[in-house]
Amino acid sequence: MIKKLPISKTAILGIIVAALGFFVDLYDMMIFTSIKEKSFIALNLSNTNNEWTIYSRDILNYQMMGMLFGGFLWGVIGDKFGRLKVLFGSIFMYSVFTFLNAFVINVEQYKWCRLFAGIGLAGELGAGITLVTEQIDKRYRGFAVALIGSVGMLGAVAAGLVNAMDISWKLAYIIGSVMGFGLLMLRVGVIESGLFSFMQQTNSVNKGNILIILKNKSLLKKYICVLLVGLPSWFATGILITHTTVIAKTMGLSGHLPNTAKVLSINFLGFAFGDILCGLLSQYLKSRKKAIFIFLSMYTFFVVLFFSLAKNSITLYYGLFVGMGISIGYSIMLFTLAAEQFGTNIRTLVSSTSLNIVRAWIIPLGYAFTYFASLNNGNYYYSAIILAIVCLTIAFLALTQLEETFSKDLNYYN
Repeated sequence: MIKKLPISKTAILGIIVAALGFFVDLYDMMIFTSIKEKSFIALNLSNTNNEWTIYSRDILNYQMMGMLFGGFLWGVIGDKFGRLKVLFGSIFMYSVFTFLNAFVINVEQYKWCRLFAGIGLAGELGAGITLVTEQIDKRYRGFAVALIGSVGMLGAVAAGLVNAMDISWKLAYIIGSVMGFGLLMLRVGVIESGLFSFMQQTNSVNKGNILIILKNKSLLKKYICVLLVGLPSWFATGILITHTTVIAKTMGLSGHLPNTAKVLSINFLGFAFGDILCGLLSQYLKSRKKAIFIFLSMYTFFVVLFFSLAKNSITLYYGLFVGMGISIGYSIMLFTLAAEQFGTNIRTLVSSTSLNIVRAWIIPLGYAFTYFASLNNGNYYYSAIILAIVCLTIAFLALTQLEETFSKDLNYYN
């Protein structure tokens, strides 16, 4: 007798498409960090007075502002018109503008391509997490989302490897675009969430409206706390990785300075393992909050080691980024927790906006990073330490305010 799978074939296909979509999403998101120096050289941009740091910050900020706007745009579309429409529209948009990015000739064009690509990049993961959490049995959905996150993180690893393979910066963007268009073909066969389809039969339900959260103190508090718990994850990506060269210089790293693309790859490789491990731990403990707390504590430990010991050798420097990457694996479980905190009528809105607001933390963190460095005579090392303390303290406090959602029934409205 053939044993019946605990998860349906359509749900498995949804997991596969969401996982591969997140892979391409993260590749396209992180490819700038990986090949920015090559592109700046090709565009004949001067770095006499460390201008590249400013260009990096500004271009990345445009991308993140696009993602911030896109999170709201796709969130509303996902709750009003369906999760699948978001998957198609967002993937198509970032594929087009990632392709165009290969043909920019100045910083202004670079910024605008990353802005519109960012709008597209904002939708895929939030819709994917919502779709999968609504299709999967509550006993397995935490692990299913962790699997999506793990596969997706390899997209950032691939972005780093593109740099190591000495592929031109133009081809790197074209590769991301081609993968996106290829993914659209796999979308065929994925079905809409049953919970969303059932909701569409009820005309009286208010769907995709951010005012539902803003007018309810309890919902608003949960929403803000999700955003704050995510602070440390994008501190690592937006500060420690993006500005790893200047941090290494000012911390007094002996020998060769770190390669940004290599740091990116090994960090996200650790991240991929961390997603799975955090998902398994959550299943074992039957708790989202406990798993997140343990991994956030691990992250704190590795951050302390990084600022204390990384300057002693480049090998240790890289190794600690692996440890930080593994421990940041809590973030995908955080967005599972976020999706489970809110009703079907605003679930995509919450997933998409919270994910992209957390990503957009890189904007104020980037300005704070350069500001604190200016107060310390350009010492980016001390600036990073200050931000680490602030981000971690806030995250731990916010986590205590979130409810446990393991095995929560998601068939409800706010």
